[in-house]
Amino acid sequence: YINNRSMKSAESVREQLKRTMERLGLQMVSTDFHDKEYYPNIRKCLVAGFFMQVAHLEKSGHYLTIKDNQVVALHPSTCLTHKPEWVLYNEFVLTSKNFVRTVIQVRGEWLV
Repeated sequence: YINNRSMKSAESVREQLKRTMERLGLQMVSTDFHDKEYYPNIRKCLVAGFFMQVAHLEKSGHYLTIKDNQVVALHPSTCLTHKPEWVLYNEFVLTSKNFVRTVIQVRGEWLV
């Protein structure tokens, strides 16, 4: 479900960023929703802000976190149908083994 308070907070942050960009004379540029780069651009933005929460798929079949080389697996609740080479994760879950949860596929070159 969509949380009203979270949406209002996101709108407030967007307005703050918009005012800051206007004050600095920066142009606001948005990708059109129908553009094929719309979703990749969102993922690029997420990587720019959360680059320390990326894991890489090793030849052995497990993931290593970029931050501290911890061995992790994709959480069973993950909706990805395959194991991408690079993932950005929102949660690190410690159970009987280390899992990353709430993940999206990203590209290694976005980290450079």
